[in-house]
Amino acid sequence: MIYIIGSGFSGLTTAYALNKKGIKSTIISPGEKNKIKNISLIKYLLKNNGEILNNSNFLSKKINKLNKSNVINCKYLLSHMEGGQSNIWGGVVGNIGEYNYNNSLIKKSEILKYKKEIINLLKIIKIKYIKNKNKKINNYLLEKNYSVSKKDVSNLKRYLLKKKIIFKNNLFVKKIDLKNSILKIHDIKTNDQISLPYSKLFLSCGPIETSKLILNSIKNIKKIVLKETQHFYALIKVNNKLKSRFFNVICGKYNFSCQLYSLKNILGLFFKNYLKNLNNLNKNKYFIGQCYLNSNYSGKINISKKSSKFTIEGKPNFRFNISQFKTDIKKFNKQNKVLNIKKLFFNKIGASNHLGGSIPITKNRSIKLGVSKYGKLNNHKNIYISDSSILNDIDISPITIFSLNNILRMILSNKKI
Repeated sequence: MIYIIGSGFSGLTTAYALNKKGIKSTIISPGEKNKIKNISLIKYLLKNNGEILNNSNFLSKKINKLNKSNVINCKYLLSHMEGGQSNIWGGVVGNIGEYNYNNSLIKKSEILKYKKEIINLLKIIKIKYIKNKNKKINNYLLEKNYSVSKKDVSNLKRYLLKKKIIFKNNLFVKKIDLKNSILKIHDIKTNDQISLPYSKLFLSCGPIETSKLILNSIKNIKKIVLKETQHFYALIKVNNKLKSRFFNVICGKYNFSCQLYSLKNILGLFFKNYLKNLNNLNKNKYFIGQCYLNSNYSGKINISKKSSKFTIEGKPNFRFNISQFKTDIKKFNKQNKVLNIKKLFFNKIGASNHLGGSIPITKNRSIKLGVSKYGKLNNHKNIYISDSSILNDIDISPITIFSLNNILRMILSNKKI
């Protein structure tokens, strides 16, 4: 039996790719259907530190007992609901050809080979694929064309159910018995302990939960380090008309991406009218910019385990000099007439939720925390990782489309699966 752990975009894309090869799979998740997005988003905005769970109180209490975590100097959102974090954010999708491949061991041509497949997948999800190229405004600003969608995985799930893909909910995988190829599972509702044998296993539960599961299962791995894109807010005054609310900024030696939100946009995050007037920039001059700093200068998150408790600690990047960054922002404001960045508000490490790069693709099979180009975990039989954990870097561009396309590539090109 082939199992996939995780019911978000990554997990369902894995099932979709396997099905394209005629292989049936079963998706395991502790998921429930309750949607309490507003509560978790408010906690995310107000809480200064910690693991914020987008679950019901019942499920959160269960998860906290099963996976006790001490979170230090970082914050992030997790969702164990059916559909994972797609229930919170939906997806932001750009042109797959414009992703930064500089730090990737996978050639751009290998990714673009499956461009038709990713477009077909997005059609099923009902997310529009953007073909338009980006526009260079000046030497400091690059206007980006992205498609914004609040679509979760429900359309893709309906498609997979028609293809006879099995979904098993209310099951939390605590540990993998690697020697005997058995999953050790806790039934959320009945508290029963279940053992399920597997022939192949795909970990698609997101970089933090994937890291916890590996630390629970492999004794000689003591620590896993996640990359991120450091998150900060900025008060921005727009002086000239912009066609898109997405752009990249080159500011001295720093590079970051930015999304503009008006007050209506921010309020709309909590209601159904999120997409209404999203790109109506001309009626406003002041915006809140949600910014993501290049991972070369971002912090990292260390995950380790002692006894029965995880320690999850954010570590600042000492190469990032805040005072120098602020000086560069002042120079940027003088050189650039399109917009001005007035105030900066730095968030905790991890708050971007653009995480991954913890178990990257490598050519060296002796590296414990590494995978082959097909996502197979080094030194372990029939274990694959299919989420953003295996990316070599976390770019400032939205990682959703690149991560999903990479999953399609690694499964469809693997002749041994």
